[in-house]
Amino acid sequence: MTARPSAWAAGLKLRCPQCGKGEVFQGYLKFRDTCRACGADFKAADAGDGPAVFVILIVGAIVAPLLIVLQHGLDLPGWLALTLTLLAAVVLSLALLPPFKSVLFAFQWKHKAREATSDDIE
Repeated sequence: MTARPSAWAAGLKLRCPQCGKGEVFQGYLKFRDTCRACGADFKAADAGDGPAVFVILIVGAIVAPLLIVLQHGLDLPGWLALTLTLLAAVVLSLALLPPFKSVLFAFQWKHKAREATSDDIE
């Protein structure tokens, strides 16, 4: 039996957390039902809102200083600085969301995390 890939490696490569070979998404952010390589079942995959929260925080930390630099440091007109900043925010958000969603799913898979039920209450 082969060793499982690290959650970081599988997640950042958008690969199956079980085998590290099959693709985890069938579309931009839609999980596949199963891994094409090893048959792992992804039907219960749900990273929730976690990826979006991380992406918002990271993108905000990048674009807020960018706006200040563009508007005050480079003395660009306000409309141009805002347009460039909004464009950067959209591009960064779209680029970062799939890897963050995949990494969080890979960590859920690794730690066998699942939704809590009433059976979990002692």
